[in-house]
Amino acid sequence: MPSACFIDTSVFLYAKDPRVPTKRARSRKWLELLAARQLAVISPQVLNEFAHNILRKFPGVAHDELRDSLELMVPFCRAPVTERTALQALAIHRRFGLSFYDSALVATAVAFGCDIFLSEDLGHNQRLGDMRIIDPFRVDPSDYLQQN
Repeated sequence: MPSACFIDTSVFLYAKDPRVPTKRARSRKWLELLAARQLAVISPQVLNEFAHNILRKFPGVAHDELRDSLELMVPFCRAPVTERTALQALAIHRRFGLSFYDSALVATAVAFGCDIFLSEDLGHNQRLGDMRIIDPFRVDPSDYLQQN
């Protein structure tokens, strides 16, 4: 079983988006199982990206509702962003060609020791060092978490 799973911002966004019911259900299933097994990890950057995207894409969302969502995510916020992760992000950006902000998330996940990075944006089953990218919409969380 994995020891820690970094969750990309998009997974949280899909969990709130009623326009994509299949991805919404799958995201929620991943989040529930990872939370129950205490495997979920994010950084403050995920909180910031989530808030930014909710405000931009869903202007009707009340600030209280957004705050409540952020507060539910706070217990997962265990991976700090440091000056080291910023420098590592630049190296990851150069080596793998990821956007700088994706590279910053990856650097934070690697520094924390995550063995899974849950994202649909980074290439399913790609390995970045000891960490594997898993597309949450290609793999059922129950099956994956039991096998690994």
